Amino acid sequence: MSAKLTIDASPRSTDVRDDYAVHFQGHSIGRVRLDPAGWVWNITIPMALPDWAEGMTASRDDSFKALASAWGRLLSQTRPERLQRAWELEKAFEARQQKTAAVQPDAAAGP
Repeated sequence: MSAKLTIDASPRSTDVRDDYAVHFQGHSIGRVRLDPAGWVWNITIPMALPDWAEGMTASRDDSFKALASAWGRLLSQTRPERLQRAWELEKAFEARQQKTAAVQPDAAAGP
């Protein structure tokens, strides 16, 4: 890809340090986190991914750069229809989680 990719990251939780969710155009695409051995990064979209869609670096910034590079490579090698299907699966999974979370409190209350 010749265009510059812009990804953004945010902490996955306010309670956990050094663990970031990575987004591209409003979609969750990956994770960067500190592991005892170093900074781990991976692309986490719901489709089969190549081995190079994850890795480890010595610094947080290097992990973000490596993930962005791998994401650009994945975008250039993936048909838009396949990526759209992954986004649809992501939305369906999120909707199912929300529905399950909404039902569980009622089940705990009992008859």
